[in-house]
Amino acid sequence: MAYATADDYALYGNGSIPAAELDQALSQSSDQIDSLTYSRIVARGFVNLTSFQQLNVRKAVCQQADFAYQYGDYLNTPLAGYSAGSISLSFKSVVGAGGVQTTEAVFGLLRTTGLANRGIC
Repeated sequence: MAYATADDYALYGNGSIPAAELDQALSQSSDQIDSLTYSRIVARGFVNLTSFQQLNVRKAVCQQADFAYQYGDYLNTPLAGYSAGSISLSFKSVVGAGGVQTTEAVFGLLRTTGLANRGIC
């Protein structure tokens, strides 16, 4: 079950994901958010989170879906960087629990909820 809807995506996403692919992208992003939060949302139940936590999880799902959609081909490559002569390219992302790659913004949203803390929550 995705933690965000198409309506949430219209508010918090950047609109780059085509409508035909949106449900799948939000579902996959929700799975990644579960990994980043050590499955605490699953354990507690989304409806049992505070309204602040629910809002930040929805925002994080939408932003993670955009990130994965935009950079998905690069996220799954074994290369961490590339150099050719004087040109160098490297990809910066945050790697969270379960090896999920995300952005500082997404991880920041989750960190404020207390759900992404490595300690006992």
